[in-house]
Amino acid sequence: MGGKRTVAHRLRDVFIIMVSTIVLGTLVEVGTRIVIRIGSHTWPTTKAAKFDSELRGLLELYRRHPFLNTGPREGMSAAAFGKQASFNSLGYRSPERQERKSPGTIRIVCAGGSTTFDILSVNDAQTWPWKMEEILRGRGLEAEVFNAGFPGWTSLENLVSLAIRDLDLEPDIVVLYQGINDLQPASHRPFDSQYENGHAEETVRALGFELQPLKWYEHSLFVEKARELVLGDRDPWKRLQGAVPPNDGILELPTEALETFERNVRSFVAVAVAGGAKVVLVTQPIQIRDAFAGADHAYLAKWILGLDPMVVPAQLERFNTVVRERAIAGPAHLADVARDIAWKEGDFGDPMHFSPDGSARMASFMADIIERAVDRTGGIEGGSPRVAVE
Repeated sequence: MGGKRTVAHRLRDVFIIMVSTIVLGTLVEVGTRIVIRIGSHTWPTTKAAKFDSELRGLLELYRRHPFLNTGPREGMSAAAFGKQASFNSLGYRSPERQERKSPGTIRIVCAGGSTTFDILSVNDAQTWPWKMEEILRGRGLEAEVFNAGFPGWTSLENLVSLAIRDLDLEPDIVVLYQGINDLQPASHRPFDSQYENGHAEETVRALGFELQPLKWYEHSLFVEKARELVLGDRDPWKRLQGAVPPNDGILELPTEALETFERNVRSFVAVAVAGGAKVVLVTQPIQIRDAFAGADHAYLAKWILGLDPMVVPAQLERFNTVVRERAIAGPAHLADVARDIAWKEGDFGDPMHFSPDGSARMASFMADIIERAVDRTGGIEGGSPRVAVE
């Protein structure tokens, strides 16, 4: 009997300790929130919870796609991380327009990845394709620019998108701004010419499709504040991106990777021309900013997993050479923004994406290229369908 009472007493003590701990923890958490509420005049939430909420809101822009892996969710808009982005009802980051082209209109489709989507722009109207349209209209061209860029897409997704949706817009000119994203599958070992391994799953992860629910303690302000006191502030992006991989990537991409990129670009040109459009091929710049060199190399290491970040600029230049040679081989115009624009560090918000100044510079340069491709006597240079320009 005594033994049974001892066990019962121990269980009771454990229960009391557990309840007391929960009550104390609740009081501490509530007290922490009240103190912060008094100082900020708003009910607080943890950084992790806020980040998770904004990221899941941003994820509403995207959907899984049977042929593109990931794609735009047509007609959706989202505001997150101080930025706004939306897709019109046709799935483009552009003003709302009907699919069929009006007489006298010059339609331009800009294909690419996040650098065409212009992911660091504060809103749709600040993206370089949108600004390019404004410049062209200011010069008297009835231009409609469709931003067909999508975060994570490579030349392969651009090719598929061109065939299954972009040509339905009846574009007169198609712009391909691609290269950096192709470095990702190009550096995968063994190289996969279909871009399935080393790219498809990475794109899904990077967009947040596999984001796991927050752990209970990530909702606690008290735990967050205690953690910051002991370990310092934690970047919420690390939860999505993971740790920086060791710097043991390859130093040079295989020849097969460049041949595959050339195949994709060549096919893109052929499909566009068969659809009645002229093509502008665009080289890509990359900027390792002196003031952020460590962060920029870490950024590249996380996105281009198999390649040493120190050699990314040189390897991208090999892809740019493919673009130049493909343009020379024709039929395509070349916009060599990697060489012909005197880029400044302030033109980039990270090593890949433009700042507002960079977007403006890109829009102005590309408007010049597009205007030269347009025959103002009533058509598009190079034998594509004629367009009446008033």
